[in-house]
Amino acid sequence: MYGFNQSNFPTNRPQDPLADMTFDQWWFHGHLPYPPHPNDIIELPVGGDAVIELSCDKGATSWYASGPGGDARDLQNPDYPCPHAPTAQFHTNGIDDLGGCALSVAYKSDANDVKPEDLVIFSVQQKCVWNLHTHFEIPKNMPPCPNGKCTCAWHWIHKPDSGSEQSWFHII
Repeated sequence: MYGFNQSNFPTNRPQDPLADMTFDQWWFHGHLPYPPHPNDIIELPVGGDAVIELSCDKGATSWYASGPGGDARDLQNPDYPCPHAPTAQFHTNGIDDLGGCALSVAYKSDANDVKPEDLVIFSVQQKCVWNLHTHFEIPKNMPPCPNGKCTCAWHWIHKPDSGSEQSWFHII
């Protein structure tokens, strides 16, 4: 994820909503200058299942060691996305109040060439963001990526029932 290896963002952290921002601030969540390590890629198995960790805090994921606050996981409740926080922390009043999220793809290996209109939704998860480990089905008929890499994004707009309507967008 762009910005993933930057742990000292004072504002516009990956978990912050995209509200009242210019295009340059919300596109790639403002993290285009901070690409992931070239070997940090996510495999999306065509015709299979991809698991993506979604959390309120990097410290609550399997990458806690690189987070600014260290290990924040709740080992008694390992699939809860926001340890020791109410569900309102991830903008829901319960499992029936989820808006879902989606994955999209742009068939461009250089993220600097991607424009919003290049992204096409290919998987939707209706129970997103209820679990830390979120499963996405990857269609069987996805074309191969050029040069073996595509640019993918995660999208989420929660329902306004638990907080103001906001959106999140991350290039993964």
